[in-house]
Amino acid sequence: MTQAVGRPSSGARYVLEQTDAGDSPGEFIYRGLVRLPDADVPVEVRVAEATGAATAAVDAAAVPHGGPHPEELSRTAAALVRSATKSADAHARRPPRKIVRWRG
Repeated sequence: MTQAVGRPSSGARYVLEQTDAGDSPGEFIYRGLVRLPDADVPVEVRVAEATGAATAAVDAAAVPHGGPHPEELSRTAAALVRSATKSADAHARRPPRKIVRWRG
């Protein structure tokens, strides 16, 4: 299996790492990039431990003209993190430190 490096030739590669605890208790944060074929877009996803709800924000100014909508990138990032953390919770494991996923 090869490791994901460089830019995707199409779609988007989400590369997120869990940071230290969030601003409030019961929250944790993932930060990273949405790697597009022609740009890297910073993203932050906040997850509430109690409910598993995830909210994401991307740097809209970094999205290239004609690229995907920032709201679409945010929704996808939140869904990917929610899925990864929900799976870990269901199996009584700690949330993953790093999440890397490609979406077409």
